[in-house]
Amino acid sequence: MKVLLHLLIFCSFFNAAHAQNETNITYGLKLGGIYSKINNLPESIKGRDNTFDNSIMESKGGYGIEGGFFMNCKLYDTRVAIQPELLFRQSSQTVNYHDTTGKEFELGLHYSYLEIGALYKVYPFEGLNLGFGAFYGISLSPNNITYTSNEAGGMYDVATRQFYQDGLDGADDFSLCFALGYELHQSIHFDLRYYLGVKDVVKSNASSFQFIENQNKSGVFSFSLGYSFHQW
Repeated sequence: MKVLLHLLIFCSFFNAAHAQNETNITYGLKLGGIYSKINNLPESIKGRDNTFDNSIMESKGGYGIEGGFFMNCKLYDTRVAIQPELLFRQSSQTVNYHDTTGKEFELGLHYSYLEIGALYKVYPFEGLNLGFGAFYGISLSPNNITYTSNEAGGMYDVATRQFYQDGLDGADDFSLCFALGYELHQSIHFDLRYYLGVKDVVKSNASSFQFIENQNKSGVFSFSLGYSFHQW
């Protein structure tokens, strides 16, 4: 939060210094879809439990949404801008299991984050821009886990879901961001991004004998549409 505050103060000061020439700060809203994936989940879940030896466990990413507020601070008389953002992200991940006895289950991790960060953007040609930055995601739903199985008609699903909720905790995320965008003169923005997670986002509870602590890092593709309001 302190990083965002410092960026806001910097942009406001810079704009005020050059207000006699032109206004360089715009703000707006954005909304888009994401595809996210967390790596190494089957290895973490299997852990030391030998009952999973004759089974297949696969994980796959899921789709979600991302949207929020941005402020674009164009540096005076340059092709460079700093863009702080405050976003909400909702992501999902599933783990599918089946074995030779016919047992099947699906474990779903549905995590939400408050994303705080900023991009350093360069405009090589008109509205075309390239960006690089970093975002810190504050976990809002660390125990939002679903579980469904074909075992006894789902009789034990509630208890098993609670077991996973007690054993796995969604943690805060930190990622590097690489962006490619285009800004139309009508204030419409198109933005394609990849967020490369550099932090473990799933923590195993020490009280669980089966899970092992592993590096479960996120990877997120996003495509969003933004709208800039008139300049301040």
